[in-house]
Amino acid sequence: MSTFTKVLLATDLSPQADKLTECLFSLCPDTETEVVLAHVFDDDDDADPDGSSYKRTQSRLEGYKNDIEQAGYEEISIVTRTGDISETVQGLAEEYDADLVLVASHRKGFLKRALMGSTTFDLARVTNIPLLINKAEVHEEQENLLQTILVPTDFSRKSLEALNIIRSLREFVGKVIFVHVIEHSRNKHDYKEKYGSAMLFLQELVDEMKIFGIEADYHIAHGVASKKIAAICERDNVSLIMMAKTGADMTNGEELGSTSENVVLNVDCAVMLVPAEENDD
Repeated sequence: MSTFTKVLLATDLSPQADKLTECLFSLCPDTETEVVLAHVFDDDDDADPDGSSYKRTQSRLEGYKNDIEQAGYEEISIVTRTGDISETVQGLAEEYDADLVLVASHRKGFLKRALMGSTTFDLARVTNIPLLINKAEVHEEQENLLQTILVPTDFSRKSLEALNIIRSLREFVGKVIFVHVIEHSRNKHDYKEKYGSAMLFLQELVDEMKIFGIEADYHIAHGVASKKIAAICERDNVSLIMMAKTGADMTNGEELGSTSENVVLNVDCAVMLVPAEENDD
């Protein structure tokens, strides 16, 4: 049984967003999952039910619905709203009690737009439920997101929230790679101690995954965490990063930790941001 029982698929109807249905099928293999297809108009004229833009949008959304129905899902609804896109998507997630939001990122030029306040990046900052940011381009074949999952960890409980999702999807997961980055060390002796401790902890995580029948491995790196994570993703052909939304040093659950922020900005594969449970210290 999947962790996700109700999913908000938020689409801007771009070619990149067309790939979100494949993401839905990967992450929510249980066809009893309820799906809410959402589109937010940022122009009142486009939201006029008698206008051609609105009718085209409804037709596209019905096309998405038909594709999902063909895959065996039965509970599918369509909703449109007008307003600020990131705030409205977050509001819809709360209104419909969704436990996962799917969005597409337009990867080309993403850094520039993100720093200027892109919709995807704003949503990543404010959402309080798991958020999947898919980055597959139009010309790329959509990967099975569960083929190779990378889980960065600083060994805090919140950095391992993704394990609950992975365990629930264990029948469909190909491989899990745990990554720990030692960013700072006082000297060689300090580095060796940190490396040894990390190796023991990571091996425990790998062994736990194998108990669940999941192939697993780990990497330990030294340097800037986001850069090392990006390099490992490219080298190991990672299909999805699952990581905590906030860093271990963050106190505000509505902020992105610096590592999460830089990973979202700089990696080419899909990223799922997983908020920590409220009772996580």
